[in-house]
Amino acid sequence: MADIKSEETHIEEAQTNSHAHPHHILEIDQGNNAVLLDINVDGEKGDAGSIKLAKDNHTVLIPQPSNDPEDPLNWSWSKKHIILFIVALSAFCGDFSSGAGIPCIFPQGAEWNMDPNKVNYAGNLNVIMLGIGGIWWIPCVYYWGRAPVLFWTVLAGTLFTLGCCLTTSFTAFYALRALQGFTLTSGQTIGLAYIKDMFFFHEHARKIGLWAGLFLLSPYAGPCFANFIIDGTGDWRPVFWLVFAICCADMVLIVCFLDESWYRRDIAQADQPPRGNHFSKLIGIWQVQVHKGYFLTVVRSYERLWSVLTKSIMLPVMTYQMLTFMWSVGINITSSILFATPRVAGGYGFNSKAVGFLYLTPIVGVAIGEIFGHFFNDFLANRYIKKHHGVFIPEARLWTNYIATSLMIPGLIIVGQALEKHLHYSAIVIGWGMYVVGVMLASVAITAYALDSYPTRSGEVSCFLNFARVCGGFTVGYFQQPWGAKDGYGLSFGIQALLVAVAVGILICIHRFGAGMRARAGTVD
Repeated sequence: MADIKSEETHIEEAQTNSHAHPHHILEIDQGNNAVLLDINVDGEKGDAGSIKLAKDNHTVLIPQPSNDPEDPLNWSWSKKHIILFIVALSAFCGDFSSGAGIPCIFPQGAEWNMDPNKVNYAGNLNVIMLGIGGIWWIPCVYYWGRAPVLFWTVLAGTLFTLGCCLTTSFTAFYALRALQGFTLTSGQTIGLAYIKDMFFFHEHARKIGLWAGLFLLSPYAGPCFANFIIDGTGDWRPVFWLVFAICCADMVLIVCFLDESWYRRDIAQADQPPRGNHFSKLIGIWQVQVHKGYFLTVVRSYERLWSVLTKSIMLPVMTYQMLTFMWSVGINITSSILFATPRVAGGYGFNSKAVGFLYLTPIVGVAIGEIFGHFFNDFLANRYIKKHHGVFIPEARLWTNYIATSLMIPGLIIVGQALEKHLHYSAIVIGWGMYVVGVMLASVAITAYALDSYPTRSGEVSCFLNFARVCGGFTVGYFQQPWGAKDGYGLSFGIQALLVAVAVGILICIHRFGAGMRARAGTVD
């Protein structure tokens, strides 16, 4: 275990300030998920007492770390961020494998004498399994541990990807794609649990942004590379060999560096069980040995899902996530059909290479959204804290979503008008890019809000948001192209933009009434 403290989260015991004013109430829990994050009030430092602070000597560390070097909060900066990269890469593999199959439908249709739209059903099934798998694996991380679940699911997903490379039957490919999505989705939900385990409250938004940025890049990076490969080789199998290689690289990193981050901070350091060796924690032997009294029971692990889902803000949050994100998945699933339709049939007639270059648009959009949000989310949090005497509430996260909306709605309208009126492809670039920047900003902010609302349920929050994201996108994959062809893309994308506007109404309700709804619903503990 690393015993070098991270510079970013270096802990200093604050000294008592005898001149602190009486109104500087230094209790971390302010009730209803409001927390004290800064002891500087109105320019004067309050009395921290025994509260542990960050290196800046005024930011409160939440949760308060133990003195145990085995505590993931006390891991070194390098160890934390290597593991963060691993869980982000694992999340990347899920959507990358899903997106990479999109351009393959035409050569696969030719090989199997099938309509490409029918071949695309395998991709649609892969997408819905990404959502189902996310819910399936989360209880396991509480009764078996984070590391073994990630190790075994990525290993299984890698083998299913190998099967996709080798199969010559569409029936087998269809089944393998479903299993591939079911297993490789684990990183998209376990990642938030790792972030919660390793990083302090004030670090969450930035770390969620880094994790989400990489895996939200994946559904666009997959088709981008796949189109270039198909253009150069004319074959779809090298695309899946690339996916297999990336999964293998992820497995190497997991085997070498992944550690178990489950740590019971309510148990005294002297009573903590020995952590075991790296290999035993990786494959799950250590977790089984210390399970009783340290990990949750199987029944309790599944009850946690229901306890979160039934909280009053979760369904509105999931609905908002679905209505804003689903069109991104839908455009992605049907992009090869939308953009490669021959000119004589009213399409753009892009070849594989042109579609590959077009996919640089959302990739750049994700990067812009991450860079902006990386700093803007912290700016919003610090601004709120300064105005409210060091106290922070989850609803302060949501202002970013309004900026996101101002990009998503016009972005969808521009894409629809470009497809409807066959405008220059630069219009698609502008509209698609605007929409993706907005999606990136909105996803990180709403995820941080949900985590702040239920900080002890990071895995459950993540899996339900992931399910909402892919469930909506799965349905769009079936009707996006036929709807546009029948009623016109201007109308179809206009209605999509209207539904994003409806999501803004939900957002306003969450922003205005979320705190009261949480208070009435009570805690999840």
